[in-house]
Amino acid sequence: MKKTLVALAALAAVGTASAQSTVTLYGVADVWLGSTKTETLTGGNLTGTRLTKLDSGGYNGSRFGLRGTEDLGGGLKANFVLEQGITVDDGKMADTKDFRQFNRQAYVGFSGGFGEVRLGRQYTAYDTLRGATNHSFDTAFAATSSVWGKGIADYTSRVDNQITYISPDFSGFSGALTYGLGENKTATTSATDTTAVHLKYAAGPLLVGVAYQQQEISNTVDRTHTLLAGSYDFGMAKVTAGFNRAKEDGVGKDNEYQLGVDFPVAANARIALGYAYAKKKNAAGASLGKTDGYSLTGYYDLSKRTRLYAGLRNYQDKNAAGVKTEKGNLYAIGVRHSF
Repeated sequence: MKKTLVALAALAAVGTASAQSTVTLYGVADVWLGSTKTETLTGGNLTGTRLTKLDSGGYNGSRFGLRGTEDLGGGLKANFVLEQGITVDDGKMADTKDFRQFNRQAYVGFSGGFGEVRLGRQYTAYDTLRGATNHSFDTAFAATSSVWGKGIADYTSRVDNQITYISPDFSGFSGALTYGLGENKTATTSATDTTAVHLKYAAGPLLVGVAYQQQEISNTVDRTHTLLAGSYDFGMAKVTAGFNRAKEDGVGKDNEYQLGVDFPVAANARIALGYAYAKKKNAAGASLGKTDGYSLTGYYDLSKRTRLYAGLRNYQDKNAAGVKTEKGNLYAIGVRHSF
């Protein structure tokens, strides 16, 4: 009888502990069918080949993950995320170069009245603001994806060995600070660390913020990105805009701009338009030309979890003399299912 009571007490204790913690399996399966073409200047002419393809992640990157939280009492919680990117068209891991098991995110941390601390592979503070202000819902087809980064290389969105602090909200004001340890220091070289920060104000229809990211490429070369961006939801339409300055020591700098608007066309359908522009200069300040492009995306929700979408993206790159050296386009239709 005593053994039975002990066993029942143990089961009750386990049930109580389990009730205080949750683990959720989630994910996105996204696949699209479309046509792409990139033409480059060769022998005085722009030449390229059009490719029809079935690919993954047209609207959002396909993934699956585990998200968990445990209530430790007193407002303190322990949290974790393990998230793997996948390619639905061929069933492979999204990261085939390094073969990471959880290439998108892998972190553990704590949250409470002080905010949140995370440790592991995560998005940088710069990326968090840029993602929130990039052509509204227009993500994979955003014009910035083919325009920003044509000169100075684009920023690193996820960083290994990162320490993140996210502040609580103070009447609409909040911020985040991230620091990624390079962990590759030697006797003659310092570690290539990555530091990022953002400050933002979000209240009602308005979101505006500033972000900065510094990535050490080598002992003598830093690559930095400084972003000022925001959005305003007028109800009948939502407008986003942003300016980014990308700089790299000894290489030069780019001034990059973007403008987007999206609006509802039905209760479960929206359309987004985006435009991006970049002006490039070398380290001496001489012009290297410019790149610009536009995008158009629309979606229709069949349910809360299943979305049909279509999109196009077009861009062109010109050198300092105004000669077109590259152009490209993408047309696609797809389906995204979240779970």
